[in-house]
Amino acid sequence: MTATDVVSLEGERGDTASCLSYFQSLGIDAAARILDVGCRHGSFLENLRRQGYANVQGLEIDAAAIAKGEAAYPDLKDRMQVYDGTIFPFAKGSFDVITMFDVIEHIPPVEAYLTELCTLLRPGGRLVFQTPNLLVDAPYWILALRAFNREKLAMIFREHCSLQTYGSLRRLLGRAGFRDVRIERNRSDTEFKKTLVRQSLGWPGLLILQASNHFPMVLYPNFWGHARV
Repeated sequence: MTATDVVSLEGERGDTASCLSYFQSLGIDAAARILDVGCRHGSFLENLRRQGYANVQGLEIDAAAIAKGEAAYPDLKDRMQVYDGTIFPFAKGSFDVITMFDVIEHIPPVEAYLTELCTLLRPGGRLVFQTPNLLVDAPYWILALRAFNREKLAMIFREHCSLQTYGSLRRLLGRAGFRDVRIERNRSDTEFKKTLVRQSLGWPGLLILQASNHFPMVLYPNFWGHARV
């Protein structure tokens, strides 16, 4: 599946095509039981379903987002559930793979959350994730939103309340019970990112975005990775 074949509804948070390409790179079996946490409208799940992944489910805190997704993707009806963001409606060991794209940074009690999430994976199961780098994300939003006063700064860190650095993310996942943690790159200058940066920072931002593909890992804009239990 190429980027032009990817389906994605307006209002999805994050880059569906990049999430899909990273997932594809991991060679996950089509029979895997997959849970996408923070599935929003379900576009990522729908793309997986079209690729032959039959056992896909999603969790989302926004009931309206799920309703919009089910209207657009009828084959996902009853595969996405609303939850309260804390209590998982599944038994331990229910899944082979759990995906979390642009979710970790939004969870206030993130270590306790990930510790409980870990129990939903079977032994040897895999967490696949993406989360922005604190050292890049915070300055980006400060500039993009012109957040030069206390109120705007507070808003940014309320929304992205659990941003991580490279080192803190590895330690966090280890404390939550994950092992074999891999944190990797996935190309930064995608069409999704270029559109976002062009609108917020103009051509200087685009130059930085392109250069960011060569930044050292500790300064890479987004951390893509996977870990096992």
